[in-house]
Amino acid sequence: MPVIPKITDVFVTIDITHPQTTIGLKNSNIFVKGDKESYKEYTYLGAVEADYPADTSVYKIAEQQFAQSPAPELVAVTTFTGDSTVKAQAPAPSGVTADATSDGATIKATPVTINEPGDDVPTTGIAKAGFDYFYNNWEFAILADYNKDDALALSNLIEHGGYDAKGYHILFLQFGEDNKNDATEFAANSRTWCFYHTDTDELYAAALAAAGAQGTIGQVSWKFVSDLANVTPETLPASDILALEKLGLICYVHKGNNDNQTDDKNAAGYYIDEVHGRDQIKATVEGNLQNTLNSAGKTPFDSVGLGMIAASLDSSMSLSYNAGIIATDPDTGKPMYSTHVPSVKEVGRFAIASRVLKDTTFGYTPSSAINTVYVHGNEQQWV
Repeated sequence: MPVIPKITDVFVTIDITHPQTTIGLKNSNIFVKGDKESYKEYTYLGAVEADYPADTSVYKIAEQQFAQSPAPELVAVTTFTGDSTVKAQAPAPSGVTADATSDGATIKATPVTINEPGDDVPTTGIAKAGFDYFYNNWEFAILADYNKDDALALSNLIEHGGYDAKGYHILFLQFGEDNKNDATEFAANSRTWCFYHTDTDELYAAALAAAGAQGTIGQVSWKFVSDLANVTPETLPASDILALEKLGLICYVHKGNNDNQTDDKNAAGYYIDEVHGRDQIKATVEGNLQNTLNSAGKTPFDSVGLGMIAASLDSSMSLSYNAGIIATDPDTGKPMYSTHVPSVKEVGRFAIASRVLKDTTFGYTPSSAINTVYVHGNEQQWV
């Protein structure tokens, strides 16, 4: 998948270990096929209707999102062109020669170099539009009209895109009875969540993306984002719900006094708040460090300048901890994150001369949540 360039002086990469800043981490982006690639943001439903009539999928999704409480500040729409099934042709070999042999001929050619920088940039379809507007003001991708090829192309771009090719954004897909088996195609992608809803006219995934994103990132357990506007809980028998869960699908059901999700974990084993929080940390660290460089006038490459970088990095992690994204150590009661900025001696003269600071790192453990409770009781008989 392509490395997606970004105009920035700060590059933040997050590796997942087991034992210009994106600002729209609460906003959805509706992808729709059209005649010309474009990106536009709408802050109220009337503005959407000016471009998309009330009977279109885009309008209905925007209407559903603005109907939630609290509602998002805006809804973005990305128009893409072309099909997602078009494959780039392999480059033809050059310098072809043939030497006669007793068995026929030996064919030689100049080796073909594949996947040079830029070779894997999407040239058409939804992936190209996602690539072109990857760093715009959005986090949650929604398809206006489901098409498996488009969904897979966008899911894979989100999974592996970004300037570090480690992924960014989240994709919500809604399935019904006719296409529920498609959900298995997305099982390996950690940034895609698949939802099932019997009534395909009710835009469950779009409603959840809008309602769940409005709380403080790090303080929302998406399994319990409840009572969505214009979404009816499933009345399927438990056996059907369990069968859907085996396909990697999440359902909207009634539990206790509320309606909410059967789960908030996708087939790849990731929770929505975990990935959403990861993007928030990345955006916070990148934005704060960029602002440190911008406001300093000149950040000296010495102990003072490195101290400024260290302070900015620690501040970003502290903010993320206070927001609830980072866990608390159960033994010490302290935040479970670490940071490291190398000393002047560690970076060496070449790094100072090139004005590039490398080997600055941070690590953290994401916060958890109680999603399920098992209680065992005991009844004491009279005799």
